[in-house]
Amino acid sequence: MDRKSKAWRNNAKINIGWREWISFPNYDNFRLKAKIDSGARTSALHATHLQEFEKDGLPWVRFRVYQSREFMYVEKPILRYTTIKNSFGESQMRPLVQMKIKLGNKSWKTDISLTQRSGMAHPMLIGRNTLKKKHMIHPKRSFVLTEKNKQ
Repeated sequence: MDRKSKAWRNNAKINIGWREWISFPNYDNFRLKAKIDSGARTSALHATHLQEFEKDGLPWVRFRVYQSREFMYVEKPILRYTTIKNSFGESQMRPLVQMKIKLGNKSWKTDISLTQRSGMAHPMLIGRNTLKKKHMIHPKRSFVLTEKNKQ
């Protein structure tokens, strides 16, 4: 095998659909349906009951996440506030937190903005910074990684 073939194999991308199930390993693998959006830079999570507070002199946020009738409560330090332009072209100031997510068999930490997505079909949007150029999105397919895990 030549050097070029090895390099390509080592950089092989993971195939994903335009929507996938993700989970949060640090929260009993709580699962959410997520829309994959390469047009969005930052990932966004539908969070309710947001309460900002101070812990050890640092800003933290407490919030609730739900999928169907399941709930998850989270407390995380706020990394910073970021201005995000939503799909309607409006700018919003949002708290940014870091969470570990799992997509297929891989898990990693990523930055996530907290917002109200109650009118959206998916409680989480996965942006391109989370994907880190390691995934190939198939726009006509859904739940590609879920299909693989059932085999």
